[in-house]
Amino acid sequence: MRTTTIRPGRAAAADEWLAKKLMEAGFGGPDCDYPDCTTARAPRPEGKPGPPPKFCVRHNNPRDRQIAYRARKALEKERATAPEPVPVQQAVAQGAREQQVLATLLPRVLTALEAVHAGQQAGADTAAVAAHIEQVTSDAGEKVRQAEQRREEAVQDAAAAREEAARSDQAAEQARDERQAALLEAACALGEAAAADQRATADRAALDELSETHRRLRDAHHELTGTHTQLTARHEELERAHAELTGEHQKLLAVHGRLQGEKAALDARLQELTGDKARLEEQQRRTAAELAAAQSENTGLTARLDELQAHREELKADNDRLAARLEEERERHRRVTAALQAQLAAARAASEPGAAAGHGDEAAAEPEPADGDEDTEGTGEDREAPVAIDDLGVHGGSGWTLVRYEDDHGRWRVLRDGEIAGSIQPEHSLNGTLLGWSARTAGAFPLRPHGQKHFANREQAAGAVIRDSLRRPPGTAAAVVADAFTALGEPEQHALVAAVIPLATVTPEPGGKLARLPQPVRDAALRTALRVPSEPDLQQLTGLDAAALGRSKEARHLLRALQDLAPADTQEETGPVDLGTIGDRAWQLEPDPANLGGYRLLADGTVVGAVAPVRRRKTDTVRWTAAHRRRALGRGPAHASRDAAARAVIAAEDAWVPLPDLDDEAYLRIPAGLRSHLHGAALRIDLRRGRLAQIQPGAYRQQLHAALSQARRSASGRIRGQHLVVLLDAAREDLGAPGSSAADRLYEAIQGIRSALVTG
Repeated sequence: MRTTTIRPGRAAAADEWLAKKLMEAGFGGPDCDYPDCTTARAPRPEGKPGPPPKFCVRHNNPRDRQIAYRARKALEKERATAPEPVPVQQAVAQGAREQQVLATLLPRVLTALEAVHAGQQAGADTAAVAAHIEQVTSDAGEKVRQAEQRREEAVQDAAAAREEAARSDQAAEQARDERQAALLEAACALGEAAAADQRATADRAALDELSETHRRLRDAHHELTGTHTQLTARHEELERAHAELTGEHQKLLAVHGRLQGEKAALDARLQELTGDKARLEEQQRRTAAELAAAQSENTGLTARLDELQAHREELKADNDRLAARLEEERERHRRVTAALQAQLAAARAASEPGAAAGHGDEAAAEPEPADGDEDTEGTGEDREAPVAIDDLGVHGGSGWTLVRYEDDHGRWRVLRDGEIAGSIQPEHSLNGTLLGWSARTAGAFPLRPHGQKHFANREQAAGAVIRDSLRRPPGTAAAVVADAFTALGEPEQHALVAAVIPLATVTPEPGGKLARLPQPVRDAALRTALRVPSEPDLQQLTGLDAAALGRSKEARHLLRALQDLAPADTQEETGPVDLGTIGDRAWQLEPDPANLGGYRLLADGTVVGAVAPVRRRKTDTVRWTAAHRRRALGRGPAHASRDAAARAVIAAEDAWVPLPDLDDEAYLRIPAGLRSHLHGAALRIDLRRGRLAQIQPGAYRQQLHAALSQARRSASGRIRGQHLVVLLDAAREDLGAPGSSAADRLYEAIQGIRSALVTG
């Protein structure tokens, strides 16, 4: 930081009178305006008008004047942004403070000089007063003399000049008065001159003291100026060093930026390798778990094979015994049949009472069916209704229930989508103590827990039957389940099944209205309780009202559960609705047979989407869901009307880009990176549970499972178009729950391949 002090010559540069007085006092003229120059300013050239120069003879040139101007501007800027003082700068600040003291004393010097000037003027006035007094005295003496002379003349000529003497006396008196006044005025002027002289003496002493102080401050200023010059040189050296360090810093910043870029690339590579490592570790863990399970299963199968061989011998003996018993039963049946035919002929010839009696005998004599394999019977629709039904939920995409009939005693049948998958029953000791539960498959093969003879409870036994049945695909004769039932979530399905079970059992409510419902309604309730309802079954159930069901607790639960299937306030029109031509395509709505109250949306005769009404409670407003090519539009029932839902489907169809044909070679030219991404995402998907295991219809679920299995086989293998089309047209909702990260990753990989096919 540079500091420039204000010298007395600088302070007097703008005041000519002060400059003159300072020169008379020995201070010299104003200093040069050039930085650190104490030489007096150059004199104004003779005959040249204008103000005198502000620089000395040495620096009175354009170059030095420009340097002084820049130094002054730099000083002003430096003062505006001056940092905190350092120890060296504190000495400079002390010089600045001394300079401020000098600047404070200068007004006092100016006042003293003015006093001197006033004293000198007063002295000059005193001489004038003395001359005036002397002149007045001289004039007064002359007048007195003249008056005396006139008086003498008047005395001589008193008579003649009495009148003139009186006038002379009066003039003399007036002259005396004037003289006295002049003397008084001169005395006052002398007093004032003496006081001014005393003040001038005191002011001159003060001026001498101020001059001495100024000389000391000027010496200190010269010393500080030398120190400042040294500090300036040191500052320039530091600035050069700072410039060098700044250059080095810029180089280091460039190197740092390059290293940061390399670090970001390495971090991305590290994350990718970390993901590959985690995926490989997960694959290794899964492989190890599968190997351990396979080894355990192998051990269990070996033990089971031994048990089956032993059981085979037992069954062979049982078969021989049953064959003999069957032959005996057939012979007895023939005899009973012949007897019944004879009784029937006699009953036809008899009267009405006799016929009734004959029928009673026929009922009493009707033989029991031959004992056979009970697990090979149907679901019970061709026999009496079950006495108990328990819902086991959905496992592996199939609905599971436990059913017990009256003649089954303690045995429960495990049904998979309405078909018998096995049976379980409690096992007791000779004294009646419960030993556990046993389980059998549909082929009568026993299932046992590992290392034990019986299962601990009914749920474990049913779970063993379910796991064994899931190893095989469902039967081809499985009933077709209504889409309205599969569209429900698992909690809604469970609530509906639990609500219809009292209506499907033998005695839902003794003496109540549920027991008096028509048999077709109860059959529909039975198929719904077994999780295999058809569309007519749901229509029969949704047609029930409170008047038909009564006010019982079971009836209220049933009505509440049926509200999810029968949304009210749907459109009155039930036939096809022509929407006209939109975007060069003919659009039409037609009733959806798979969804009660819903419509399918057709574009040029091709189904491209569907809309359906939804109302959770009777007090709610009906809203509509929309789906485009199995992809839900919006979250839940997001559309206020059928037309709004239809417009959403039309907009989605306009934005949809079709895929290439199945025989197009573009499916075989998919980049390896996209195939690897699809392979890694498909490995994280579990096909045995969740949305993928429950999606309907079953044919679409099988196609989707086959396509995902094909994608999981190899990271570099190519996938044919018939499998890729199923994946590329799959909706996000078909791949998993909304919050599933694995489903999100799989959908992202599928959309990347679709974008490559559509844009390529």
